[in-house]
Amino acid sequence: MKKKFYLEEIKARTGISKIVSEKVLEEFFKILKSELQAKGKVNLHKFGTFTAKKTKPHSFFSPVDGKTIKTKGITKVYFSSSKDLLNMLTGADYGNN
Repeated sequence: MKKKFYLEEIKARTGISKIVSEKVLEEFFKILKSELQAKGKVNLHKFGTFTAKKTKPHSFFSPVDGKTIKTKGITKVYFSSSKDLLNMLTGADYGNN
């Protein structure tokens, strides 16, 4: 889905103009990114948790030139869904055995 779709949905459901909803959406993502950068973890209640983790430096063989290439490691973002989100999507009752 594209951002335009979300803006149209927000307008239809709330009556807020697309311009205002776009500003709110942009600010939300700015806050999400800055919190993830600062703390390494962002929890959205009843939705899930975003976690930033740095991978270990490693080396690998390049078959193109026959050299060993070393990496410094990269930062990846992982998402773990909440039980409420899983329940909504699947209809199953996770966590209540």
